Amino acid sequence: MEYNQSLLHDPVPKALTRFAIPLLLANLLQILYSSVDMWIVGHFASTADVSAVSTASMLTFVITITIAGFATGLTVTVGQFAGAQRHRDISRVMGAAIFLFAVIAVAVTLPLLIFCRPIVGLLNAPAGAVDQTFSYLFICSCGVVFIVGYNVLTGLLRGLGDSRAPLLCVAVSSVINIIADYVLVKILGMGAAGAALATVGSQAVSFLTALIYLLAKWPVRLYREDVRPSGVFIRQITKIGAPIALQEFLVNLSFVLITRVINAFGMEASAAGGIAEKIINIAVMPTVAFSASVSTLAAQNIGAKQPKRARQGMWTGICICLVLTTVFAVYSFFRGETLIAIFSKDAQVVEQGRRYLKFYAFDQMMLSFVFIMNGYFNACGHSVFTMVHSLITTFGLRVPMTILLGRMPWATMMHIGIPAPVSSFVSIVICVVFLARLRKKEPDGPRLPDSTPENNI
Repeated sequence: MEYNQSLLHDPVPKALTRFAIPLLLANLLQILYSSVDMWIVGHFASTADVSAVSTASMLTFVITITIAGFATGLTVTVGQFAGAQRHRDISRVMGAAIFLFAVIAVAVTLPLLIFCRPIVGLLNAPAGAVDQTFSYLFICSCGVVFIVGYNVLTGLLRGLGDSRAPLLCVAVSSVINIIADYVLVKILGMGAAGAALATVGSQAVSFLTALIYLLAKWPVRLYREDVRPSGVFIRQITKIGAPIALQEFLVNLSFVLITRVINAFGMEASAAGGIAEKIINIAVMPTVAFSASVSTLAAQNIGAKQPKRARQGMWTGICICLVLTTVFAVYSFFRGETLIAIFSKDAQVVEQGRRYLKFYAFDQMMLSFVFIMNGYFNACGHSVFTMVHSLITTFGLRVPMTILLGRMPWATMMHIGIPAPVSSFVSIVICVVFLARLRKKEPDGPRLPDSTPENNI
């Protein structure tokens, strides 16, 4: 089996769309089994269980997206080498990644398990949902090793142009998750703890499916001597992946801070905020998928010395995503309550969620530019820039505005949704300025790292 070279030769819109669709379906399925937790808990458990899943799943999402961000460094590195036809270095990257991500798995899991109770306190879970939140978070923390393993394996394959693997893995695990949710929550009445067990089980299935797929389909030979902590490749993966991971962690941690503000509005607002975030996570999936597609296409074409085609992929991705997100934003503005009602029967929860979505949904239009441009910058090796501008707008604008609005006596959930599109618009301005400077500085694209014996440790 040869790796997919369509990203180097096919028409850009066709290549992007064909690569993005399996990623989109996989992402939607991933969100689906998370949303199934919310739906089943919302219909067959208590409001306290719904609040627990809403609160704790915010943090577990932060962890997942952070690990996936670090794995982007692996995807970009493999993509660049694939475009440059440096097959031997792909094997070396894979060997180095085994060591690097094993360390990451341990470093993330142990603190979560040890400090789980204090973390629940920091999340400001409502008093009636503290125990349920602890159970959900502790159980989900045990599944971090599967999240790391899955992202490593699928990250390698995406770098080679294979976007079907995540779809296969998540499709299998989603079926397991839905069945387990129904049994553990509805039949056995385990509430939030049952939903957490179902989630961890499905994550384990995702990892095992990805491993089996890799062993059967891996197109590049892995040499035994390459399974070592190679300094040059660990540095390259970390150089790209660490800023993305830190960005994802801090930006999504801001959602936890925003959740604290929302929780102060009461139990119904807490549940509504969690449901609204689930809907937003679904709505942003096309943009996330095309961002990953642009990143892989750009990485391969940079490796193949085709920088113009890499930039064309970025603008094509923006146009496609902007159409989709505009439809969602307009619908949410006028009929947002119909989306919230899918997950809750409580009239107060539906009303609070409708208000929150009203302006928050327009952030998705802004993210069509920000996410796609970030995907391109990451492929060029400028992940530090994507981290810096994201943190500036998030912690310099969105979080302070949200906290300030939350303290106003006249504030409602509608006002809490306004800072998101404002901060994203500022990010767009910063990205456009940086892109103009980058085209002048690197007209032929960035230089790929060398692989020499002295660079290995």
